[in-house]
Formats: sequence, structure tokens, C-alpha cells
Amino acid sequence: MWIVGEKEESENTVSVRKQGQGDLGTYSIEGFSEMMKDEVNKSLT
Repeated sequence: MWIVGEKEESENTVSVRKQGQGDLGTYSIEGFSEMMKDEVNKSLT
């Protein structure tokens, strides 16, 4: 799940939470995109 509130909007970031792992921290939009690409690639191998 990713959260975009007022703070994230003003900083161009997203807060990320993953089921079973909890809060993963705050990422730039680009950083979040890269993380998601890595997750998809892992699931394809």
C-alpha cells in the first residue's frame, strides 16, 4: 500500500507499507517505481 498525504504531495514522495513487513519508509516517486520494477522482476523468475 502506498500513502500520499499532504506531506508526501509537497515533497513528491510516497510512504510505503507492505503486508507482513509493515512500514518500509518514504520513497521518491522514482525510487518507488524502481522498487516496484524489482518486485515484478523477482516474481517473474
